[in-house]
Amino acid sequence: MTTTWQEGLRQQPQVADEHTTVSDITADLNSSGLSTAPHVIARLVRELDGDRAAVKEVAAALTAAQRSGQRMLPSLLPLVPSVEAVCAGLDVRDEDRLTVLAAALSIDDDLEPLLIASSRSAEDLLRPGIADHLRASNGRFALTRRRTAIWLQHVATPQETASAHRKLERAHRLRGDEAIAAWHAARGAVERHPEVASSLTTAACELRDRGDADRAFAFASEAAEHAEQAWRERALLIAGTAAASAGCFDDANDLLTDLASSPSHAVRAGSSTALLIAQACARGTIPTLDADARPPRTGDPRQWRAWARTTGLAAVLCAERGATSAMRSWLAEAREADTTAGAAGKMRDPAVALCWMLTGEADADPIGAGGTFSGALLDALRSAMNGDAVEGLRGLARSALSVPEDDPLIPGFEGSPLAGAYLAVTDALLRFWSGDIEDARACLAAAALRVPVGIPFAGLGAVLAQRIDIAIDGVSGPVARAISETLPDGIRIDTLVDSGLSAYLLGESEQAATDIALWRDRGAPEPALALAGLEEVGPFVDRRRVEPPDASAARSLLQRIRGLTESSWRHEHGEIAEAGRTLTSSFERGRVEALLGSTSLVHGDLPGGRRHLRAARRLFEDAGAHAWKRAMDARIAGVRTTQDAMSDPMTDPIAVIRDDDALAAGRAAWETLLTQRELEVAMRVAAGSENREIATALDVSVRTVEVHVRHLFDKLGARNRVELAVMAHRAGRVF
Repeated sequence: MTTTWQEGLRQQPQVADEHTTVSDITADLNSSGLSTAPHVIARLVRELDGDRAAVKEVAAALTAAQRSGQRMLPSLLPLVPSVEAVCAGLDVRDEDRLTVLAAALSIDDDLEPLLIASSRSAEDLLRPGIADHLRASNGRFALTRRRTAIWLQHVATPQETASAHRKLERAHRLRGDEAIAAWHAARGAVERHPEVASSLTTAACELRDRGDADRAFAFASEAAEHAEQAWRERALLIAGTAAASAGCFDDANDLLTDLASSPSHAVRAGSSTALLIAQACARGTIPTLDADARPPRTGDPRQWRAWARTTGLAAVLCAERGATSAMRSWLAEAREADTTAGAAGKMRDPAVALCWMLTGEADADPIGAGGTFSGALLDALRSAMNGDAVEGLRGLARSALSVPEDDPLIPGFEGSPLAGAYLAVTDALLRFWSGDIEDARACLAAAALRVPVGIPFAGLGAVLAQRIDIAIDGVSGPVARAISETLPDGIRIDTLVDSGLSAYLLGESEQAATDIALWRDRGAPEPALALAGLEEVGPFVDRRRVEPPDASAARSLLQRIRGLTESSWRHEHGEIAEAGRTLTSSFERGRVEALLGSTSLVHGDLPGGRRHLRAARRLFEDAGAHAWKRAMDARIAGVRTTQDAMSDPMTDPIAVIRDDDALAAGRAAWETLLTQRELEVAMRVAAGSENREIATALDVSVRTVEVHVRHLFDKLGARNRVELAVMAHRAGRVF
């Protein structure tokens, strides 16, 4: 099933240009305190012909919830000064005005109804005047400027608008387009028009199931305005579920909350799943399982299937957020509901499998999921966990080309923007895990223009966007920041690891260590699906992580390198380097080589350190992690500068550090591993100073110095002050 995310990927050159425009506008809005979700900006760019000034003005006129994507955009965008200035001087002749207005009001681009409504021929549209405003080709039409549609609808009189809608209604009815005719009948009516409700509601349901959440919401909302009570509840249900499927959780909550107490079992059952998702994402709360109030009170299998679906998705939402106890309660309910419905595991199995995947719990007997969405998601993640992210990516590509099938876990929502966001984030995640950092960015950037990528897996997309930017640029970019800043209140992410990474890549080790220490103090929060962090500095965090084998192996090697003592370094260094060469991810292997290089310098192996740093530089270049590559360039340049400054010019080809400069060599070797204050303490310890002397010199307490010395021993692998002094004098020498 093709999603809006995949449609964007098929238009790469256009997406690249659009992303540049969106990124520039996003940066301006961020700096103005008007953070706007990238997919919202991208839609405004399309609706406003790429007019950057108009996009900024419209964004400023929207509510914060509309800018963040938590509410649908208004059906008619505001008439802002930039649009008014462009359109006010347009020469729309009286005989052309109805045609252009009808085109602006049309909900589709079918040319024939427009010609019928305006009593024009196709040849008429080629004449001077009208041709300036409309283009027609292959039975379709388009306004030359989409801003014209906004301007005309604002300046047209109510009578003109109603007349145009009535003409369009008749034209579509002649064509047999009952749903579109009902839409124009409703929009052109001056009072309630109940007979249009059934056609609009049915059309809205079909649009929602096809993944067109915006039009489904518009049709269903219009139906609810005109419908009697029975049809009104159905219309509100479809509008609410369409809003949830688009990630507009504030709208979904408003529309669905009252339906949860509807006397209709079908309405209650239909609203429960979408309402649960909306409440979890918008408010951060997953309703507590209330076995007496929530399950069906009848034996109707359809209601039990709906309940199995709701409880299964509740369990998955809990797993995304690390709430394993609540997850198990919801899973138990999902199993019982699935059995009562006689569903043979169709709703239960994908929920159970996804929960085990997100919590990292082993599957003794792996459960399958055959749905278009849940099956593709689960198979891709399983392939990555088995060390074959490439096969996982192939599976995602195959699913995009397959014949659409209902997904038992989310029937009707397989092509929705929210489902597309989950698949897109999974795609980018697998590329990141496999070490293709630039490919991961391209995938996520394209998706961010179409779907709410920050929402999946409780904010994983937002963290991933920032982590990718930092790996490539050294800092989080405007689009990544906007994704994070416009997350629903119910999704909170921690940015300390990201700020620590930025500091580390800039050579600010002290700030990096501080950020990581604070992160650990907060409980070391991270997404359910782990991303490469900053094991190079700060305290270790030992916990089970859901990540592919390469990431686990790299994390283990990094911790092992940092834990080596002076005596064990020479013995284990080669073994660790050999293990690092088995990693298939260029990025993960580059991190191991980088830390081996820095640690080699600490232990006095200048040529070895340089070799490892050069290897890391090349690996980061292959991965597209350019900020890490620049950090390696700086370290290699530092080694070269130290060597040139301290070496005997007559010594060739291997430099030997002069005795009177030994501590300077130690300082240069340790700069990448220690904070500035730790480095000062280390140099004084190596020079033979006692703790009290160091405390006096640095104007700190003796206790503070003791803490620094203990950290030095841990980081450098020294057992005592004498060994640390030997390491400082040995740095840069070749034996």
